[in-house]
Amino acid sequence: MRRRSICGAAAALALGCALPRALAQSAQAAPRPPRIYMILFRGETAVEKGFRDYFAVNGMPVELIVRDVALDVGKVPQLIAEARAMKVDLIYTWGTPITLAVAGKQGAVDPSRHVTDIPVVFTMVASPQGSGLVKSLVSSGRNITGACHVVPPSQQLSAIRAYRHFDRLAIIYNPAEPNSVQNVKDLRAVAASERFQLLERPVPLDAKGQPLASELPAMVAELAQQRVQLLYIGPDSFLAANRKLLTEAALEQRLPAFSATEIAVREGKALFGLVSGYESVGRLTAHKAEQILRQHMAPAAIPIETLARFSYLVNMPVAAQLDLYPPLKVLNYAELLK
Repeated sequence: MRRRSICGAAAALALGCALPRALAQSAQAAPRPPRIYMILFRGETAVEKGFRDYFAVNGMPVELIVRDVALDVGKVPQLIAEARAMKVDLIYTWGTPITLAVAGKQGAVDPSRHVTDIPVVFTMVASPQGSGLVKSLVSSGRNITGACHVVPPSQQLSAIRAYRHFDRLAIIYNPAEPNSVQNVKDLRAVAASERFQLLERPVPLDAKGQPLASELPAMVAELAQQRVQLLYIGPDSFLAANRKLLTEAALEQRLPAFSATEIAVREGKALFGLVSGYESVGRLTAHKAEQILRQHMAPAAIPIETLARFSYLVNMPVAAQLDLYPPLKVLNYAELLK
């Protein structure tokens, strides 16, 4: 009995020693999840919800490190340094200004300032080609890919005409945002070919080159006096951040507003818009990140895309205030927000 007890104790001791070793080896064998460094422009949006949900639904563990520049792109260099120090596997960028600050323009990349050694996946970039980010949507030719969110201008204008006739369209935009400037150029070209008048109003900048939100109500009032029939709100991060101020000023002037992005309709007082759903854009962006992280594809091998389907949104309370209800043909396919 005594010998059996001694042998049993020895076996238990051996098992006790082996178990921590086995657990340690198991922990070492389990790879850490991919680390994604997210640089946001104005806090989390529905895009990030769609991005997170995609990984959860597809059973892919990821570690998300979220940083917000709070409209200050000047913070990007220190975030790039942090991302490199953390040895992240991928950088997610939101919007054109941040993406340009992280990746640089095609043909003007400075490795001392821009990221060339970590894959970059962007989202909410209105015009990758127009902003100079890439020359081709088929392949960036470098370590970036991503998702666009803006419906082509010709389709937007067709959506506007389905709701009401116009021949005088106004646009307010941030001249410090490359994507906004490019959007104005695109609209200008369409205006010339389709023969409608486009009234362009850049937002004044302060001494630091930042747009002045306080000027928006006066700008809207001036345009209303010019008897424009519609205010066009383009893919502009500054205007998105000030959506309530801008769209409420338009409503006060009884000036209907069309938006190229959903936030000004869903969370502002824009009358209608033809848009890409933010959550859907987030899922498309996550799919591209998965191709890099799980399938080990090079970013240059992944095309830059927009969604195949868009949503026609109508803000019905605003329509009631303006006494400008959608035509029956629009009611047949629009999403009516109440």
